[in-house]
Amino acid sequence: MKKKTFLLAFAFVFLTFCSDNKNNLSDKENKQDSLSLFLDNAFDDNLNFSERYKNNTKALSIVEALPNDSTNRKNYLRVAIRYFNLNKFEDFRKTSEKIKLLAQQVDDTLNLARSYSFLGDYYKKVVKSDSAYLYYNQAEKEYLKLKDNLNIGEMYLNKAEIQFNNRDFRGAENSAYIAMKFLRLGKDSYLEYQALSLIGMSLTELGDYDNAIDFHRKALAIVEKNEIPKFLQRKASTLNNIGLIYKNKNEFEDAFINFNLAYKEPNLKKDDTALYAMVLDNLSHAKLKVNDFSDLPNSFYQALKIRDSLNVVTGIIVSKIHLSEYYNDMKQKDSALSYAVEAHNLALQSNSIGHQLLTLKQLGNVETEKSNYYSKQYVSLSDTLIQTERKVSEKFARIEFETDEIKRQKEQLTIQNRNIILFTLLAFFIVVLLYIIRDQKNRNARFKLREAQQRANEEIYALMLSQQKQLDDVIQKEKQRIGQELHDGVLGRLFGARLNLDSLNKKSDEQAIDGRNHYISELKNIEQDIREISHELSREKFALINNFVAILTNLLEEQKVLSEDRLLLYKIDSSFNWDKINNDVKINVYRIIQESLQNINKYAFAKNVSVNLIKDAENIHLTILDDGVGFDVDKKSKGIGLQNIESRVTSCQGTFEIKSKKGKGTSITIDIPIE
Repeated sequence: MKKKTFLLAFAFVFLTFCSDNKNNLSDKENKQDSLSLFLDNAFDDNLNFSERYKNNTKALSIVEALPNDSTNRKNYLRVAIRYFNLNKFEDFRKTSEKIKLLAQQVDDTLNLARSYSFLGDYYKKVVKSDSAYLYYNQAEKEYLKLKDNLNIGEMYLNKAEIQFNNRDFRGAENSAYIAMKFLRLGKDSYLEYQALSLIGMSLTELGDYDNAIDFHRKALAIVEKNEIPKFLQRKASTLNNIGLIYKNKNEFEDAFINFNLAYKEPNLKKDDTALYAMVLDNLSHAKLKVNDFSDLPNSFYQALKIRDSLNVVTGIIVSKIHLSEYYNDMKQKDSALSYAVEAHNLALQSNSIGHQLLTLKQLGNVETEKSNYYSKQYVSLSDTLIQTERKVSEKFARIEFETDEIKRQKEQLTIQNRNIILFTLLAFFIVVLLYIIRDQKNRNARFKLREAQQRANEEIYALMLSQQKQLDDVIQKEKQRIGQELHDGVLGRLFGARLNLDSLNKKSDEQAIDGRNHYISELKNIEQDIREISHELSREKFALINNFVAILTNLLEEQKVLSEDRLLLYKIDSSFNWDKINNDVKINVYRIIQESLQNINKYAFAKNVSVNLIKDAENIHLTILDDGVGFDVDKKSKGIGLQNIESRVTSCQGTFEIKSKKGKGTSITIDIPIE
């Protein structure tokens, strides 16, 4: 019974679950269908503004109820774009902020970049340049991660426009150059045209007119390839820009030609009324400058009327300045002054320093009696403008720096966290591995050092045996010579003296006495010869005992010959019987002196060297001094030569001390106990 009840309950839950899932899926599909319908209606120009706005708001409410997935984030983007097109900029900003938060939650780089771009568009629209530049800069960093050349270029172009509008012309030029590089990779003709035009306008403001014309002509070439829709009237805009450059260069005939070509572009007034008014005003001004008064001042008034209807404040100011110039040329001072004053007041109201400078210049031309007053104002305002431009440039540079700094700090934190994890996992392994490698290297080094020492000892021992053999041969020959002298010389003379003395002893006369005295003197001479031979034998024995001294002396004498510029002095205790010293000690002492002299030859550049080898009752004392360049004993790591010396001293159970300073030479002191 319980089992049956359980099965019925399970079946009920299962059916309910399936029913809920089916309802959820159906509900989700219905929401998607409604969302598409609302978004389509929001873009339907046949509906009035209010209906489109309501549909977009309904679409937003559906999007907000759906989960944060890639499809829903795209829907948020579609809603935001429709708010922008409906000029509902606050709704556009709020939706863009929501997209940013959702993209940050799931690390969606693409939609995060788009949200930053949208926020930049919003702040550019409400004329908050700092915020707009900041968000475009952040969007550019995200697009860089995606290697999206087209959007990277567009972000740089947006930053360049903000810099240009804030009179940071050098910064605008640099940003537009970078934008053009990426846009060419992205192959967008219209954006590339905008970048070229912006570079041209920036160069115009910087006074580099020739290069500015070149860039505008490059922009014009893109337009003439029909890569940009004609209704945008980019050709007329570019021709107008070129005309303005020629006007700044006071080449008014060329300016007139370009303005006239722009004016004749088909459908200019219909497609872009504001541009038409600008071209018409510039064409009229060029006519004035070349003394062509046809249709003047009517064309000035026509352009002013259009600008006034569109409420283009900067255009109205320029039109009134041009009218003031016209009436001033016509000697109608009252009208000229009236338009100049109106233009100046309007420039003051709009807080446009650039246009204030233009109006002050015109006022000075009209009221010549006040030209000094207007000149002073002009100079003061010009200084203010320069300072403002410098501050603007520094402000954008600071935004770039702070954005990069924040990004760098985030990257550093990410790297630090990752490194902590990696170091925690690998630290023990790395330490053990390094210890094994180091220990093995030390073992190999010690093994190689012992091998090298063994080979060196064998070579020295072989050399000493060779020299010992040579010395033994010399001693043997000397013994043979002395034996011959004793046999042939001394013994013969002794035998003769003995025989003669025996015969004289039998006589006692005076002649016999003289003879005995003579042979006594002969015996004295023989005694002297024997003494000399005895001394020679003693020296040979001494040489036999002290062959180590002979080998060492030979080494030092060879070193003296190596350099004529160096003085080598040495002292070896030859009174000591070195045969009593262990052969290993003698070999090590020989090798230490040899190694030290070799180091002096290579590194010391010494003029004077001294080597002293003496002994006392308990120790052998070796001192090696030089007046070379020296070195810092505390800082310099020991080379293989010094390591070898120290190793040899240690093997002899001796003590080793080295003293040196830069420029003060080096001293090595070694004490080896005598067994």
